[in-house]
Amino acid sequence: MGFLHALLLLPLYAGLSITAPSCSRNVKILGGNFTLSNGWAPGSLLTYTCPLGRYPYPVSTRLCNSNGQWKSLGASEGTKAICKFVRCPAPVAFENGVYSPRLSSHPVGGNVSFECEDGYILRGSPMRRCRPNGMWDGETALCDNGAGHCRDPGIPIGSVRTGYRFNVGDRVKYRCSEKLILVGSEERECQANGVWSGTEPICRSSYSYDFPEDVAPVLDTAFSQVLGATNPLMAEGDGEKIQRSGHLNLYLLLDSSQSISEEDFGIFKESARLMVDRIFSFDINVSVGIVTFAKTPKVILSVTSKSSREETEVVKKLEDIKYGDPDIGTGTNIYRAMKQIYDMMNNEMVRRQKEWEEIRHAIILLTDGKSNMGGSPKAAVDLIEEVLNIKADRKDYLDIYAIGVGKLDVDWKELNELGSKKDGERHAFILPDAKALLQVFENMLDVSKFVDTICGVGNMSTNASSQERTPWHVTIKPSSKETCRGALISDQWVLTAAHCFHTHNDTKLWRVIVGDPKLKRGREMQIDQQFIPEEYDVYAKKNQGISEFYGNDIALLKLTEKVKMSSHARPICLPCTVGANLALRRSPASTCFDHENVFLKKKEIPAHFVSLDDQIMDIVLKEENERALCIQAVSQAKNLFPNLTDVKEVVTDQFLCSGAGNEASPCKGEYQNEVKRQPPPADREARDFHISVFRLQPWLRQHLKNVLRFLPLGPAS
Repeated sequence: MGFLHALLLLPLYAGLSITAPSCSRNVKILGGNFTLSNGWAPGSLLTYTCPLGRYPYPVSTRLCNSNGQWKSLGASEGTKAICKFVRCPAPVAFENGVYSPRLSSHPVGGNVSFECEDGYILRGSPMRRCRPNGMWDGETALCDNGAGHCRDPGIPIGSVRTGYRFNVGDRVKYRCSEKLILVGSEERECQANGVWSGTEPICRSSYSYDFPEDVAPVLDTAFSQVLGATNPLMAEGDGEKIQRSGHLNLYLLLDSSQSISEEDFGIFKESARLMVDRIFSFDINVSVGIVTFAKTPKVILSVTSKSSREETEVVKKLEDIKYGDPDIGTGTNIYRAMKQIYDMMNNEMVRRQKEWEEIRHAIILLTDGKSNMGGSPKAAVDLIEEVLNIKADRKDYLDIYAIGVGKLDVDWKELNELGSKKDGERHAFILPDAKALLQVFENMLDVSKFVDTICGVGNMSTNASSQERTPWHVTIKPSSKETCRGALISDQWVLTAAHCFHTHNDTKLWRVIVGDPKLKRGREMQIDQQFIPEEYDVYAKKNQGISEFYGNDIALLKLTEKVKMSSHARPICLPCTVGANLALRRSPASTCFDHENVFLKKKEIPAHFVSLDDQIMDIVLKEENERALCIQAVSQAKNLFPNLTDVKEVVTDQFLCSGAGNEASPCKGEYQNEVKRQPPPADREARDFHISVFRLQPWLRQHLKNVLRFLPLGPAS
């Protein structure tokens, strides 16, 4: 009996010595290091790090399971980790030119150079360098001959393109070389405005990532467009203030799955807090929604709540989020998280039907990995686009930013499906770690960097007035009759034509009529100073048989007071300025020469101006070899220039030429900013000439150096 008793007790005493399982310590990485979030215990996250220019292979993280086994996606338990060298993909095709060297891939620090055949002009970067993150610096190089309605979209490194016609409605398609992932638009269409739809594709290796110093300015540019288009304009209705237009809903989605350490989740929260702080610093109306998710989503704050419009309330909600919330389970279900945003939008649409289509929406997703349950999140994006009625003319009403954290475990393809596709913008990013994410949000949307009013943004909604669509337009009135148009280029300066003041030099009684939402006919403002180039003289070449010459036909007006910015009054973007560079979504290192390439380096350039009766007048500027044909009509106008021997005496390189071909002239003697022409005897022979601000940069910089921030001139400005 005693023996039996001892046997029965044995398991009890033995059980006291059993310890919780721990994971193997044989997890070193060759050439790198690793960190543990909670030692060797179950739930601990192991993260590999490698020196710059190398990446962990085959995985960058492993999770210690409850059974004491390391779990890692795409690698078996016994696979040894190493730090492999980063390589950049090689060009696959380069039309109408050559590149060198020709390698299967390129090492970090390696260069590839591009040259064009005769008759083609090189656009983009003539030399590109492989960076330590597996990405090329610079811009896609291409050889262009100016043919087509849209500019040649190029062939990004590592890709192949089908489609070689660039007229309205033509499409091009891209695919990447084996093992590379396409980020951006697989298909693009040439639009009537001369711009390709979608986002320029990039072919990336799975281990490539973005540097924070590259991401912050890209997000700055993209969000500046969102903020600029969000004009606070209130109207009374049904006893309460109704937002007719200009409201922004910002949705913050924070991944809280098991693979995210407590420290990194804290950084996610801090990044979101910084975004909230930045967005409330601008004079816009904004509501903030917050959702955390793992297996299931949890709404922390809905945009339908009054608290969503108060910065202190939003920040408090963020700070109160607890790490490891048991309500959301484990796993990563991005589909359900995005579906939760869709549900939130649906609820608000029911409540705000009157102004629903004027609300803009921006979603920021912060995640450390790919979905492992719930299906493709793209299906939820489709639902969101449906409820917001996102069509070709409403793409600006939705921006989805998909930001992954971690070099290997984030799925590039999935992020690309989630991110919006807009010309000149990027919406999908992968950062190496959470600290890099924080660095991005610390440096983006700094109000001190937006000292200038965001320029070039009009309200293109269906119920917008003509002044709201082009809020920079002003009318100049010498006395009782309006005679000229001008454009706001800041809150106190107007750009117009010198010929407006041809017979009236005293501007004391002149008025500039500026858009004002409270006044149907606009607000009249006085002129403080007028600036006209000394070289401007209509009769300067009279002795040469040129009765009137309009070189240097430009003027600046400084108003006596600043214009109050509104949906009816906002500056246009003057090329070669920082504001224009933001609007063009160009690199911060761009020059005035780059801007001229963007605007004018095509044979035919669609453009327009607004007449005195608010009609939009379409024109086509002729450049390159088309310009020579365009200006020939001047030499044939013997009634105007009977003794002309050199057409360049009348049409200098300051002038842009429109007309020629089958289009009729829209000007008919109109005075429009820098536009004037004598009516020809027949429309088919019509030519109109316009002053190019690229040729008058020194004069503009002299007078506006303390008003606008100018870019460097570059090699040929």
